[in-house]
Amino acid sequence: MVTSQENQRPLEGRFFSAMTRLCPLWPGGRYLCAYSGGGDSTALLALLRAFLPPERLLAAHLDHALRESSGREASLAARVAQGLGLRCLVAKVEVDKLARQRGKGLEEAARFARYEFLMKVMDDWGGDYLVTAHQAEDQVETVIMKLARGAGPGALVGIEAQGGFGTGSKKRGLARPLLGESKQELRAYAQLKGLEFVSDPSNQDERFGRNLVRNTILPILGRLNQSYLTAFGRAAEIATAEEEFWQERLSQLEEKLDHRSDRGWYGLRAAGLGQLSLAERRRLLGRLMRKVKLNKAGGGEGVSFLGVEKALAFLEKPGAGGLDLPGGRRVEIRGLFVYIGPSSRNQS
Repeated sequence: MVTSQENQRPLEGRFFSAMTRLCPLWPGGRYLCAYSGGGDSTALLALLRAFLPPERLLAAHLDHALRESSGREASLAARVAQGLGLRCLVAKVEVDKLARQRGKGLEEAARFARYEFLMKVMDDWGGDYLVTAHQAEDQVETVIMKLARGAGPGALVGIEAQGGFGTGSKKRGLARPLLGESKQELRAYAQLKGLEFVSDPSNQDERFGRNLVRNTILPILGRLNQSYLTAFGRAAEIATAEEEFWQERLSQLEEKLDHRSDRGWYGLRAAGLGQLSLAERRRLLGRLMRKVKLNKAGGGEGVSFLGVEKALAFLEKPGAGGLDLPGGRRVEIRGLFVYIGPSSRNQS
């Protein structure tokens, strides 16, 4: 996250510092830019090009085929990349058809298609890092949406600046260096460089939750505090440090409670778990649930507060056999241990 002191530096300097923190190879290595053709990703592509030769930078654009202009936008993305001396790989997926096939909403289907495409490009090209253009407003929108759904304090972390991308031996780095930058400044940078970009008309469709937050709630936040982007960034810094503490603490508790695994199930000593604070019990059970691998055919949702609370209630008054939890998981008492694994409908 960009600090107030760093924010006084020009955008290119802040970007270089962010990439240095997020990518140990920087400015070495090979980088794939997720390029939508919008103002944010156009600025990102130009910033990457300012420091990288064309043989170590590739743009990738996925046409979601959700509107008549999408083909023209894909062509524009290719031309802008070419103008920067770069290749841009373009693919097309009919996201509305994919959404119907998967029984998911358009947003989720689009996200799935986009990352599947990017993973394939990374594998074929041999890139080291995927770089995305998530920026400060995206960060605030994510925090608000998580809190509106009842998430805990970890929601304040919002979008993480770095992480892994892909699976197994093909896992690569993921960097989001623009989380401290405003949309306004990024678009001004793209314009300064004389680069064309598109504005997605679907951003005005408030059937999508993120658009409702962007178009209705963020302007109100701006009236309450003109520096709300900085304020949310500071909250994310604080929350990130808190989450790092908790991860270390939970690892210590797992070791203390004799953490073990058994064919996809994860357990802790029940008596020791009962002696912990409520916050520690909630965190530990949630951590066990996240370790459980669910069969794709059986679905399986993210770990919810309701699921953790049902597990806690079961442990206070254990029933015969066990209890199926929301999200495709199950809790059971086995001797001296409490185990969490996939429910029967999610086992292969």
